[in-house]
Amino acid sequence: EPKGYVVANDADAKRAYMLVAQLRRMNSPSVFVTSCDGQYFPILDSKSQKGTDREGMFDRVLCDVPCSGDGTVRKNPGIWKRWNQLGSLSLHPLQLSIALRGARLTHVGGYMVYSTCSMNPMENESVVAELLRIGQGSLILEDPRDRMGEGLIARPGWSTWKVLRESSNRTRRARKDYNKKNNKKMLEKRKEWEEKRARGECPPPKEKKVEAAAGDKDGEEEEEEKFVPSPYDTIPYIPPPTWDDAALRERTTSLGFVEYESYDDVEEDWKRRVRGSCFPPTEEEAERFELHKCLRCLPQDMDTGGFFVALLKKVKPLGKNATQRMEALARESRGGVEVDAHLKSGDKDDVGNGKKESEDVSMTDATTSAAEEKTDTEPEKKICKPVKEEGKDKDNEEPIQKAPKGKVGMHHKHQKKSSDLGTENFLPAKPSLWPPIIEEYGLAPTFPKDQFMVRASGEAKILYFMSKSIKEELIDRGIQDRVTVINSGLKGFERCSLKDTNVSYRIAQEGIQYVVPHITKRILSASMDDFHTCVKEGFIPFDKFSETFQKGLEELTPGSFIVTLKGYEKDISKKMFLVMWRRSNPVVNCFVAKIEMEGILSRMRALGYVAKEEVVVAVAAAADKEDKPAAEKASEETAQDKAS
Repeated sequence: EPKGYVVANDADAKRAYMLVAQLRRMNSPSVFVTSCDGQYFPILDSKSQKGTDREGMFDRVLCDVPCSGDGTVRKNPGIWKRWNQLGSLSLHPLQLSIALRGARLTHVGGYMVYSTCSMNPMENESVVAELLRIGQGSLILEDPRDRMGEGLIARPGWSTWKVLRESSNRTRRARKDYNKKNNKKMLEKRKEWEEKRARGECPPPKEKKVEAAAGDKDGEEEEEEKFVPSPYDTIPYIPPPTWDDAALRERTTSLGFVEYESYDDVEEDWKRRVRGSCFPPTEEEAERFELHKCLRCLPQDMDTGGFFVALLKKVKPLGKNATQRMEALARESRGGVEVDAHLKSGDKDDVGNGKKESEDVSMTDATTSAAEEKTDTEPEKKICKPVKEEGKDKDNEEPIQKAPKGKVGMHHKHQKKSSDLGTENFLPAKPSLWPPIIEEYGLAPTFPKDQFMVRASGEAKILYFMSKSIKEELIDRGIQDRVTVINSGLKGFERCSLKDTNVSYRIAQEGIQYVVPHITKRILSASMDDFHTCVKEGFIPFDKFSETFQKGLEELTPGSFIVTLKGYEKDISKKMFLVMWRRSNPVVNCFVAKIEMEGILSRMRALGYVAKEEVVVAVAAAADKEDKPAAEKASEETAQDKAS
């Protein structure tokens, strides 16, 4: 049984279920699949561990954060239709929030990987630089190139970059409106109307009335910026004649971008979108951060997609400032809370250590994403509360809130209802279930009953085998109260509807390797030929087996039993075990999925076994090959006779 475990989390429950289907190939009880917003993934270490060298839950953490996906444009060219710089700026605080949570979950001395499939520094180096800045020495960048081998081609990370945003007249909506009003058909109609107006057949266009708005000086109304096409916005793309800064700046300005030299240059209205953390580090910070250790994998270098990867090592616990930022970012992204709300709430845990710290936090705190602008009025969701300690008054305890599911900014009506998903908690199996199972299969005292659990859905249809580490370090510590569990463990026993048996549960093939070592009854050892005969669909008569194996089958009563390959009875890694069913008449069934049957047959061939029917086919093919020259010679002689 593995001692370690892997927790896989996805905000989208549908993607989490797809992952479960892929993980069945591994056939491991040490995977725990959950679904929640990564910003709220629960931290289960106790208060006594917080701020010490025992801080964190995991030795390795991978933060594969949501991104704009511009690195995948080779396989998905449609990305360019939806891509814009404002989207990357909106994702920046969400990515930073998830990365901070990942750093908090990492053990001191452990590693965290931050990765995206984007090439935009707003989503890459700027996030890593802010992580290192907030960590204040808790995190350091490591260069993984030496351990990756020569096959990897990765360019160094950037230490400086430009901060740009689209102007309001270059948004997708502005471009769409412009194209709609200036297509060929509309231009012809406009020309026709202008000609009619010139002849006096149509009234002149109405003048827009400008009303004095409250607070407007001199009653002047700001005119909305109109979309202005750029001479550089061409298909196909025409590169600039030179690549110097002046030419590039003129080109970006013409394309409707606004460039900022520093955070002080950002307009007040845009400071919630263009954050201080988006800007490159100072020279002193750049030297300390060593951002060149990041990996930039460009698509053309290895004929792949584009990826950004940063490997960070946690060398000491995160400080209070990092924890405050982590919680503030998560609250804001889910509830539309203003940037400084955590400093005004009066909560002692959220208040900084002084005015200077609060100014630093407000300057670079996270903001809402583009999708969240539509949900600013949505009520704030509560952060998961820690599990209550034993000995406290249970009547006065507040109910524990589960971490929110779904992508940030999505309306609930667009998400799949939780009632449609199998997300019940795992519970210990009732003690009354075990006596008939133990008696039927002769389970030894070493059998780990406490590691078999059921889903909380009424009837215990399946008994799942959980690894000891998952049960003790996750389930027993209350993770199910704080996050939605999608799947874990392997099927050990399944409820059976057939009535010709003494027990209502049969052994399941999925987790058979963890049940076999404890079984003393209803288990047969088979030779290679008999084992191969068992690996078939449908009913298999007794007379298809050897006399020794037939005798063993006849001694069994109807019901579930196990067949092991002789010589591999104790080799759990090979998993040469089959779940069979003995009928009341002299036939058996193999209760193994077709895809796993193919895997078992493949392993038998790897062990050197060749089935009798395969030998017969091979001999027949060789005979045909030997007869072929003689047949060809006879046909040639016949052809010569006809010619003469």
